[in-house]
Amino acid sequence: MIKIYYKQCLCDMLSMMGNRMLFVCLTLMCVMGVQAQDDDFKKSMDEFRRGAYKEYDDFRKQALMEYSDFVRQAWKPFNAEPAVPMPKEEEVAPMLAPDADQETASWFSRQMDKLFKRNKKDADNKQAKADVKTQQKKAEPKKPEPKKPEPKKPEAKKPQPKNKPETKKPVELAVKQVIPPAPVIKQPEPLSEVKEETFRANNYMKFMVFGTECKVRIGDNCRFKLPNVSSDAVADVIRDEFPKTQFDNLLYDCLQERKRHNFSDWAYYQMLLALTNKFYGENSNEGVLVRAFLYSQSGYKMRLAHDENNLYMLCATRHFIYNKIFFSMEDDWYFLFDGKQSDKLRICPASFPKESSLSLQISAAQQFAMNPSGERVIRSIRNPNFSVTLHSNKNYIDFCETYPSSIVDNNFMTRWAMYANTPLEADVCDQLYPQLKNNIKGMSEKQAVQELLWWLHGNLDLEGEIKNSETFLYRYDEDCWGADRAFFGEETLYYPYCDCEDRSILLSHLVRDLVGLDVVLVYYPGHLAMAVCFNENVDGDYIMVNGRKFIVCDPTYIGCRIGDTMPGMNNSEATVILLQKS
Repeated sequence: MIKIYYKQCLCDMLSMMGNRMLFVCLTLMCVMGVQAQDDDFKKSMDEFRRGAYKEYDDFRKQALMEYSDFVRQAWKPFNAEPAVPMPKEEEVAPMLAPDADQETASWFSRQMDKLFKRNKKDADNKQAKADVKTQQKKAEPKKPEPKKPEPKKPEAKKPQPKNKPETKKPVELAVKQVIPPAPVIKQPEPLSEVKEETFRANNYMKFMVFGTECKVRIGDNCRFKLPNVSSDAVADVIRDEFPKTQFDNLLYDCLQERKRHNFSDWAYYQMLLALTNKFYGENSNEGVLVRAFLYSQSGYKMRLAHDENNLYMLCATRHFIYNKIFFSMEDDWYFLFDGKQSDKLRICPASFPKESSLSLQISAAQQFAMNPSGERVIRSIRNPNFSVTLHSNKNYIDFCETYPSSIVDNNFMTRWAMYANTPLEADVCDQLYPQLKNNIKGMSEKQAVQELLWWLHGNLDLEGEIKNSETFLYRYDEDCWGADRAFFGEETLYYPYCDCEDRSILLSHLVRDLVGLDVVLVYYPGHLAMAVCFNENVDGDYIMVNGRKFIVCDPTYIGCRIGDTMPGMNNSEATVILLQKS
């Protein structure tokens, strides 16, 4: 430290002294021969290090300089495409299996009565409104229109005796199409290696991302003023500020945080947003520009844009995202995730080499700090001794709430696969899996899957009346969220309500991870079920996929057994979605 301080002081003196003092300083250096030798050695090592990394450093900095030159060119006007709403699907009501026990049949019948009354009330209200409009339009008396028939009351089938032998023959289901599993997308990387500089580096600033502490080196030398959002003003900052050492360190730290927490692309974007909002102000023009620098230099594809007053960063994605305006350019979709939403922008077409679009795929468990919820007990209606007790990480639940609904390759089926192929968080597995393994210990594959299926069947609460239930409660997304919303496995374990898609996604994790069997999702219009490839002979309805037999398992067909297909499902319209192995 003394040598470094001496050398810095000497450099400062040389910048202020004339030729006379220069001679004195050189004399002092000769007197301190030992230290001079050490300094010469350090200088030689520094030169060697600079030479070793000159190629990568020049390449990245050269790309940045060339980018700033392109930024000065004309930005083109674009109109946004309107946000596309999530397709609304028909609601398929859960059904009761014929061989369900009497107690299960009783509460199911009560729930169906409530559903019938609600549907009848909705139909009556709709008819009443139509009648009022008709009366208002009448100029003279007319014959009254016949009343519409009341909606048919759903009936729960009477349970069969438990000891009655099964007579149903297995059926091979012919499905419409098979969707292959999506390949794992490698996370984008910087154009070249990013090196840190520890000499006179900034202090660390801490900030929070979904309750998880991150830290980067950033200070006043990272502040600058963007006088306006003109192409020249933006290009000047890119050329004059971003090549500086402090921004290399900032980029290095961001990448280290991505690696340390195993952040997905979406979590990393949220991290950069939290960082720049804290240091530069929420969605300030300076913050947006630094965010664009960090994002692009991390290997992601983005475009800068402005509306004369505000600067924006548009993100290219591999996914089409619902309920977000977007811009179509260069055969890509660019989405505006944050800041003021504007449908008319001037966009800079400048790009970086080897840039990659953001992926919403989450291929590995992320490391969010723990913020435990209250404990929840979840029991099986069929077997009350089959239960687990666990808490959820509210930080991860907060992250899931920001996750946008999307599809890949213009195929709606890929939406379910993204949730089912996202690994469960480590803390959930550490709590859930030992208890479930103990519950299925010593069972055959068929017995184990059957018990997991019954555990997920849970209860019905279509009117939202049950409080503190110790089972999974079925309720429509429209009633809970106002729109369709799929859950990650952790969300199904956290929220009191779930539907067919949520149960099938969670069950797909449990069967793959605990029983070690391959599974597929089976999508019917308005309904999602699952099928399992057993190693042992199992009877029941099945699907042949690439020469392998998958037995149907439906966690919404209450009380059913493995191999039972819920009545009314049109298999000619069904789609099989292949999932990645555990």
